[in-house]
Amino acid sequence: MLTIALAFISLVAVVFIVYPLIKRENNNRKENKVNNKLQDLVLKKESVYASLKELEFDYRTGKLSPEDYEELRSELKDIAVSLLKKADREKEEKDREKTIEEEIELEVLKIRKKKDLPPHKERIKDK
Repeated sequence: MLTIALAFISLVAVVFIVYPLIKRENNNRKENKVNNKLQDLVLKKESVYASLKELEFDYRTGKLSPEDYEELRSELKDIAVSLLKKADREKEEKDREKTIEEEIELEVLKIRKKKDLPPHKERIKDK
């Protein structure tokens, strides 16, 4: 009976210690996922800009007719605009999550001040 109780207490202690580490790792994965999305969008945008420059060069050297140039240019511009909009949405979502975390921290500080508790030493660091 005593060994079962000790095993249970040990298990609870291990879960208590490991859970915050796992939770923090999941938060880092979520942030890395958002950063990876932004990086992918930036790479795609740069690729489209390079294609636009190449298209311009081909047109000026006479390799493309004015009709083909305008059609291709319009398509590439539409792609670039959609990529920029996606990147803006991703940035806004990331900023909104950061703002929510900051608001939560402020509320916790207000509650701690009301209860005369010392402020929390560890702060969420901006990444």
